[in-house]
Amino acid sequence: MTAFAVASGTTVGITGSAVAAPAPAQGATNQSDARVNKSLDSLAKLFARAMAQQNLRQSVHAAVAKRFDGDTEVLYQTLSTTSDVRRGLATAYSHGGSAQSSDALSAVDRLAADIPRFQVAVPANFDSWNAASYTPLVAYVPTGVEDTTLKTVTAYDAKGKAYALDAQVAPTRPVIVLGVNERTDDSGKLLHPELVSASRQTATADGQTTTTLAATIYQVRMAKVHIINDNEPWAKGSAEISLRAQGCGLSYTDIDWSSLNDDEDWWYGPRYLGDTSCSVYFYWWEDDGSSWDFTLSYGGASLNVKMDDDDDLIGGIQLGLSSFEGGTNAKASWSDLEQWTD
Repeated sequence: MTAFAVASGTTVGITGSAVAAPAPAQGATNQSDARVNKSLDSLAKLFARAMAQQNLRQSVHAAVAKRFDGDTEVLYQTLSTTSDVRRGLATAYSHGGSAQSSDALSAVDRLAADIPRFQVAVPANFDSWNAASYTPLVAYVPTGVEDTTLKTVTAYDAKGKAYALDAQVAPTRPVIVLGVNERTDDSGKLLHPELVSASRQTATADGQTTTTLAATIYQVRMAKVHIINDNEPWAKGSAEISLRAQGCGLSYTDIDWSSLNDDEDWWYGPRYLGDTSCSVYFYWWEDDGSSWDFTLSYGGASLNVKMDDDDDLIGGIQLGLSSFEGGTNAKASWSDLEQWTD
């Protein structure tokens, strides 16, 4: 069995310090993406060379193991200030010089500054990685590319040889993957799930608001969820499967639903989403970022939540009020996900 899934006919050999740039990232859409991808490629080469040092591998392993956002990844800004990795990258930039010049450190910092929410991850087989003895390949995930159509990711070994790894089939050994974090804003702050449940409010003649409750109000509960296809390549780590539920008096959003991270994951509740006095819209998607380019809608109705153009939409449904009388265990299915509500 091979250690890595390598795309047929696309492996590029690189030896010594003569590094041949790979083809442009598949589908990169603009100059900003191209700049980020160029910096990611350069840093992947530097990381691969630096990871020949056991102490640097162990620093990366320790930082990733903290799972600061729930996944096996760490922000570079954290890694660079709490370990010797930054200086190790400068040494790699200087082609193994014993001392790091200020120019080398500045060059590394410039490359990192080009990448918003820059992270270092080990998305597959992290728990089996013995950092003391094993030196992984270092790959990067390009930006500006549709996740589900990405065919290969470029990876480098410590000697500078390049490999084109299958983007959709996880490798059998750990790989360090550089990319853009999907769970923080540009300052590094986690994007916490929003959970709001409100009563129905109506305006009175004098401009005030009054809270009213409809004659029939039911609790809305998610009973269980099955993720069939997580819409996330292995190199980007666990998926951020997300839900918006909206009804009369109910407004619920969960970005990165717990335990729904990979293909064939199941979540079992129930979880109380709120109360409703009318039908409820449900919509699922895989959240890929935080630029929020448009407002999600379903069946002509706005769901009052902002979306990113890169997000992978799974599907929506409108369930009538009677679905929440209790004991209904109503199932809704899409090709990528199934849900049961009560």
